[in-house]
Amino acid sequence: MKVKTKQRQNRGCYRRLRVKRRAALLNIFSLLLLFLSFSAGAAWAKKASIDQSGMTPELKKTALDYCSESLLRTISVVGDSFPEATENGVWKINSGGWTGGYFAGMLWMMYQATGGGNWLLQARRYTDLLEGNQFDVDNIDIGILFWPSFDKGYMITGDRRYHEIGIAGARTMMKRFNERGGYFQNWGRLGEREQAGFVIVDCLINLDHLFWASRETGDPSIAACAVSHARKTAESHVRDDGSSYQVVEFDQDTGKMLRGLKKQGYSDESTWSRGQSWGVYGFSRAYKNSGMQEFLMAAKRMADWFIDHLPPDFVPYWDFQAPKIPDDARDTSAASMAASGLIELATQVKDTGERRRYREAAEKIMASLTRSYLTKNLPGRNDGVLTGGTYFYEKNASVNQANIWGDFYYLEALLRLDGKVN
Repeated sequence: MKVKTKQRQNRGCYRRLRVKRRAALLNIFSLLLLFLSFSAGAAWAKKASIDQSGMTPELKKTALDYCSESLLRTISVVGDSFPEATENGVWKINSGGWTGGYFAGMLWMMYQATGGGNWLLQARRYTDLLEGNQFDVDNIDIGILFWPSFDKGYMITGDRRYHEIGIAGARTMMKRFNERGGYFQNWGRLGEREQAGFVIVDCLINLDHLFWASRETGDPSIAACAVSHARKTAESHVRDDGSSYQVVEFDQDTGKMLRGLKKQGYSDESTWSRGQSWGVYGFSRAYKNSGMQEFLMAAKRMADWFIDHLPPDFVPYWDFQAPKIPDDARDTSAASMAASGLIELATQVKDTGERRRYREAAEKIMASLTRSYLTKNLPGRNDGVLTGGTYFYEKNASVNQANIWGDFYYLEALLRLDGKVN
C-alpha cells in the first residue's frame, strides 16, 4: 500500500510539473508574440514616418547650392585627374577611365544652369583632357566619355573642334560593331573572342553619342547600329516581368542569346538595381533618339518594375534581392539615374496617369536623396555630392560611398525638373 501511495504522489508531482512547464512556455510564447507585434508596429511606424513628399523650391535650392559647393571642392583636390568614387569619403582619381565624361558633364550643366564663366573654363579644361580617347578602338565607353563632354560642349558652344573630336570617337566606336550578332562588343580588345559575346545593359548609355554622330554627319548607318544594339538589349536583357539581367552572352556568329548572368549583382536571376536604372534611362533615350515605340515600351516596363519594387524611402538597395535587406547597402546612383530617366519618360508618354506616376516617383526619389543622402551630413572628409552609392558590392569597392556617375545623374535630374537641360 505504501508503494502505491508513493507512486500516486509521484504521478501528482509530475502532473503539477507539466502544468508549470506549460504555463512557462505559454508565458514565453506570449512575450514573443508581444515582442514581434511591437517590432512590427515599430517597423510600420518607421515606414509611416518617412517623408514621401516631392521636391520643394527649398530642396531644389539646397541641392543646387550643394552641387556647386561640392564641384568646386572637387576641382581643388583632383587637379588634372578625374574623380571616380570615394573610399572613406575621399575621391579615388584616374585619368578618365569610363567615368571622366561625367565630371566634365557636370561642369557643362553648371554652366548651362548659371552662365558662370568659371564653370565654362573648367568644363573646357576637363573636356580637353579626354581628347586622347577618340582613337581608342579597345574602349566601347567612348560614348559615355564623349556624350557628356564633347557632344554637350559642342551643343552649348558651337566649338567645331569638339564636333570633330566627337565624330572621330564615334567612328572609332563603330569598329566594335559585330554585324553578324547585331551588337557592339562591350568587353575586351577589338576582336578578342573570349569576351566578344558579352553585352551589359550599361552599354545603352553609349548610344547617345552614336545617335548624335549620325545626325551630325547625316550617316544613317551609325544610328542603325545603335538601334540594332538597343533592340538586342530590349529582347534579351529585359525579362518578361520587366526586371533585367545585367549581362547577356550572345553567340558571336548568330546573335542568339545563350544565357543571362550577373557581374555586379547578387545572382544571375536577381535584379541589380543600377542595371535596372541603366535600362530605364537608356531606353528612354533610345526612344527619344529614334522615335521607335519598342524602346518606349521597354523603358516603361523597366520603370514600372523599378517603382513597384522600391523601399519606402524610394532609394533602392544595391540589388533588389540583396540577402541582408533591410540592413543591406543602398545604391543612390541607381536612384539618381532612374530619377533622371523617369523625368524624361514622363515627357514621352501620352497617358496623364502614367505621366503623373513617373514624375511623382522621380520627385520623391530626388527629395529623399536631398534630405537624407547628401555628403554634407557626414563627419570628416566628404567628397562628392551623394553618399550611399555602391560601386561593386562583392569586391567591397566603394560601398556606401559617393561616385561621380551618381552625382552626374542627380544634377541632371535636378535641372531636368525645371527644364534647364534636355
